[in-house]
Amino acid sequence: MVSKEDSSSAATLSGGGVLALPLTIDGVNPGDPLQLIPPGASTTGAILRIPPWTPSTIAGRNDLLEIWVLEPGATAEVLFYSNPFPVPIAFPSSITLPAQYLQRAGQIQLKYRVTLGDNGNEDSSVPQRFTVSPPVVVNLLAPKFTVESSHNGEFEIRGYLNCRVVPRIWVRVLLHIPAQPGRFNVNDEFILDWEGFRSLNGTEPIPGTAGRFSKFLTQAEANSPTGFIFVVDSDKYIQYIEPITFGSAQAFYTLYRNGVPLGRSRTDTVKIDRKVSGEGLCDANFDPYP
Repeated sequence: MVSKEDSSSAATLSGGGVLALPLTIDGVNPGDPLQLIPPGASTTGAILRIPPWTPSTIAGRNDLLEIWVLEPGATAEVLFYSNPFPVPIAFPSSITLPAQYLQRAGQIQLKYRVTLGDNGNEDSSVPQRFTVSPPVVVNLLAPKFTVESSHNGEFEIRGYLNCRVVPRIWVRVLLHIPAQPGRFNVNDEFILDWEGFRSLNGTEPIPGTAGRFSKFLTQAEANSPTGFIFVVDSDKYIQYIEPITFGSAQAFYTLYRNGVPLGRSRTDTVKIDRKVSGEGLCDANFDPYP
């Protein structure tokens, strides 16, 4: 469905309505609702295919093809391609959208216009949206599942979470993010990916437990010489943690700056055991260790 804003934009651009056929991008599945551009395009560029139009025929005239791109998060379109095609028209087999426009994750918008040399008529395509998901380099230190130690204000790395740990896992789960000088800035977006598993070693994923939790880094977190604590709060417990009765969870994080992914961490795995011998399962309603 074309929004009123898109229709207005295309009609204004062409001066004569929306007539041109949709363009396609190599590697994009027509049935994919996200219209995901292949990740490799962020390095080599995306290959566009412009459908042949009814060309001009008067010798000495040119048909002008123009293509606009609106990057994820941008407010202004950029005319990245403008090329005249002299009569007799030889249609372009493909056109490359440069990789520089495919560095930010999110939705990208493309549209094109053909201006006929014979009569000056303009045919414009409806703006089309595609999803950009650049490959992210694994270049950050793994998070570490952590619990409060017996010393006030201190934490200890823990590869095993059971009913006795503090804080209780239905209250919050803590992950220590190691300090990495020069990598973090204030207002960087930090996104943690989490998933639960039936096994103790991160296999047999539990349906519905894959989640993505985000925060923006404070100045103190970005500059801390010891790293910072990422908290998976109690509002995540029922969906993402409670289904793990005797199994494991895995987590990794991705760092974004101004919408551009700067890197991804390695993955950490923690064993989770909510079984209490002869008692059942510990949770917020049944804590055998008050």
